[in-house]
Amino acid sequence: MLDAKNRPVEVFDCDEWSRWMTENELIFRRTLLDESGVTVATRFRGVSAQNIGEGSLFVTRIAGMEARDNRSYGAHTLDEALERHERIVQKILRMLTGR
Repeated sequence: MLDAKNRPVEVFDCDEWSRWMTENELIFRRTLLDESGVTVATRFRGVSAQNIGEGSLFVTRIAGMEARDNRSYGAHTLDEALERHERIVQKILRMLTGR
């Protein structure tokens, strides 16, 4: 789960975790590049008890490009994920404009 400042918080009650994941908006940033149809989305995915270990809590996904370029990137913090999101969007914009 995330606290009020969007920091990950460990929760041991599976029902509470499931309820939180269902009731909260998990997408933090979505960028749609209309002309190309490319979408870059950064979301919280959390880690369930079955996924013990240092999993990536946030995922940035590229969709709408060639299959080989549709990728997902993990991050441990929201700041890291949002920085990566911005770098990905800028890189795609440079590719689309030929710069």
